Amino acid sequence: MAMVQMIENLTHIEGQIVARRPHPSLAGYDVVRVRVEGARSVQGKADLLSAHVGTEVDVVVRRELLGNAQPGARLRCRAKRTADGAMCEPYPETSDFSVAP
Repeated sequence: MAMVQMIENLTHIEGQIVARRPHPSLAGYDVVRVRVEGARSVQGKADLLSAHVGTEVDVVVRRELLGNAQPGARLRCRAKRTADGAMCEPYPETSDFSVAP
């Protein structure tokens, strides 16, 4: 088994939540499928998610941040690409995260 080191990366993403389910192994986290409608790089970080604009991507988000957001809600966050997919920052600045119906 080869070890893979991920590059330090972070991208502002936004889009519509199309599905939501509990994360299968991370307690307190959900996986939301997001139709990525916009993305932009974060200064000083590699941008590994902008290529997904126009597609749907599974994004791991701390459940407490999502509240009772349902499909159709709009998500805006800073996310990084991990070995298992994309993940929003778990403790974002207020200006870097929002969920709106």
